[in-house]
Amino acid sequence: MNVRVATQGDAAAVRDLLAGVYREGGAFVGDGPEGVNALAARIGAPSDRSFYAVAVEGAMLAGWLELHRSPAARLEHVAVLTLAVAPEARRRGAARALLGAGYAWCRRAGVLKVALHVRAGNLAAIRLYESEGFTLEGRETRQVRRLPSEGGGFEDNLLMGKWLAGPPG
Repeated sequence: MNVRVATQGDAAAVRDLLAGVYREGGAFVGDGPEGVNALAARIGAPSDRSFYAVAVEGAMLAGWLELHRSPAARLEHVAVLTLAVAPEARRRGAARALLGAGYAWCRRAGVLKVALHVRAGNLAAIRLYESEGFTLEGRETRQVRRLPSEGGGFEDNLLMGKWLAGPPG
């Protein structure tokens, strides 16, 4: 598994990967991935507040990670994580490799904490994050409306976080 910084040339493959994860249901809360051009523009925009990485296995784009820091001074020590792995690449190290690259960027950028949202029913992701040292920090009860294809009803949205060097005193 090779992990590298994403380039604009990855945008179509990233969009396809994200579209597949959206089709599966149960992971993301949005209506679908952004278009290739918008994604390419975001990846290509120089910023010290964002990091984009891909995991590649052979010719397959196996995973995607993005981290974003807030421009607000009170929140710039936190980066918000989005992670997606292709179904055929799961449980083969892509997520952990991407997280490792993300943590390295956070340390270089002065980020102290990584935060994320995860749907309560996404048990595999929750187990991964817990094994990486993330802890539950909050629960938004019935925050996510499941689509009919996901069985309908509502689902909790979990807030998780990880301090990279231990929480400050």
